[in-house]
Amino acid sequence: MSLLRFPVLLAALLVACSGIVFGAESGSEVPTLVVGHVGHDHQIALYAAADAGQSLEKAYGVYLKELKPQEVYDLYDKGRLVARLNLVRVGGGAKMPAALEQGHIEVGLGGLGPVAKFIDKGSPLKVLAPLNNDGDALLLRNEFTAGSWADFVKLVKSSSRPLKIGFKDPMANAYLIFSRALAEEGIRAGQEPVGADGKSVQVVLMNLQGDENTLPSMESGIIDGVVANEPMPSILVAKKAGFRVVDLSGLPPEGKWKDHPCCVVAAGEKAIKEKRAAVKALLKAIAAGSDIVLHDKARALSAETRWTRTAPEIGEKSITHVTYVARPDRAWISAVDIWLELMQSSKAFQKRLQGKSPLDIRSIAFDLTPLEEALAELPGAGK
Repeated sequence: MSLLRFPVLLAALLVACSGIVFGAESGSEVPTLVVGHVGHDHQIALYAAADAGQSLEKAYGVYLKELKPQEVYDLYDKGRLVARLNLVRVGGGAKMPAALEQGHIEVGLGGLGPVAKFIDKGSPLKVLAPLNNDGDALLLRNEFTAGSWADFVKLVKSSSRPLKIGFKDPMANAYLIFSRALAEEGIRAGQEPVGADGKSVQVVLMNLQGDENTLPSMESGIIDGVVANEPMPSILVAKKAGFRVVDLSGLPPEGKWKDHPCCVVAAGEKAIKEKRAAVKALLKAIAAGSDIVLHDKARALSAETRWTRTAPEIGEKSITHVTYVARPDRAWISAVDIWLELMQSSKAFQKRLQGKSPLDIRSIAFDLTPLEEALAELPGAGK
């Protein structure tokens, strides 16, 4: 599968190369901003904001005017056109930060882990804002029986053969949490049936190379189960390909993974510097969309259905397993630090971030200042 859908990519690149558009209302030059998103319901803050249109202006001072549905929008802030947005759908996992690194997009919505991994390798990227926590689950094929994590552990330890559990990407939250939980339980796991020590594993971890291979792998019996993020667990249940055993936020060590961070807003340092006003206005709009998700589930579900093409009955279940985050509060920062510790201990960082504390990593990889400035500009922010 290509990194981006070619027609959309071509259009985005043509606009990005020009760097500016002319405001029809004022004749002034405004920058273009190419924004990549993965297209699943962890990112519905952007979709809800886009669908809300000018209704956001009174409360937030910002809004998106639709020019081409789900692709091209004019971004207004304080009554002024500040940017032409080109929204581009990119792949999940490492594909979003790769698109940022290669300059195909300037702002991207996607997983914290892959973004941090690219920053570790030296990519000039920054994490700008949170989007969601949680949303990961363990599912098994219907031929098995397990109603809890404890049941699953018993199943693994009593099985006459290794269980084959799929995952979409080595940097996926679900894979990292599940691997650590198996180690906590003393369960031998690996991507080969026999480990480096010559002993057979009890769980074979199978890289499915993306979400798109999860359903056919479950239906065909290639895997016995999967760890995945929403909406895939809800899709698998709806398709009767498997059943949900446990949300991964409850896996051991107890309490460790509750509200673990998932998707974030990231951007290239060049865009942050050269198109700061546009980036700040976009962050305002996403914050507004986050508020819609938190306080108006019906509008959030409508946006989820329209943008992700997920059936409403599946989307309604999916979003109940995801915790949406509107602001980078202390709880989110604490959860981020725990996650960075996990990545460090899992040897995910091999270069720039290797051996650094979570605080030091955040000082390198995060820039929350544009969001803080954006939130301070909201109508009534100082009241």
